[in-house]
Amino acid sequence: MDRDLAIDFLALNRRNDALRRGDVAGYGRPAIRRNAMPPAHIVSHNPATVSPPAGSYSLGLEVTQHRRLLFISGQVPERSDGNVPEGFEAQCEQAWRNVMEVLAAAGLGVAHLVKVTTFLTDRNQVVTNRTIRRQMLGEHQPALTVVIAETVDSKWLLEIEAIAAE
Repeated sequence: MDRDLAIDFLALNRRNDALRRGDVAGYGRPAIRRNAMPPAHIVSHNPATVSPPAGSYSLGLEVTQHRRLLFISGQVPERSDGNVPEGFEAQCEQAWRNVMEVLAAAGLGVAHLVKVTTFLTDRNQVVTNRTIRRQMLGEHQPALTVVIAETVDSKWLLEIEAIAAE
């Protein structure tokens, strides 16, 4: 394919993406919505007939009147320069910062999170993970799953994926 044609094709895709998002500032910049819609209505369901959540999360969240969903791929504890912090606490904070950056790139925040799955590499990380998650999410309590698993790269001590709704 001709290089000029490929560049034009990419520019067209960027323009279409920006238009679809309602981003008048341009591709990759914070969205400025032409027709602002109210945030999704999110209802927490914690029935008394089910064992209550052990931490700050909801057993189920119902999303109604949403305009869009954002699926955040598993975020590993790598900085943009490729460096991985030392120790679980620093890695957990970095993985959460990466989640927040993806949310921000879509013009969303932690209040839009409806589901978070965290993959830990050791059961001993559970309490520290819970503490850092609470710091990052504040009072917001999305549906939550924590799994003990092996990560693709052994230097990563966790991975976090999420779903957000607006």
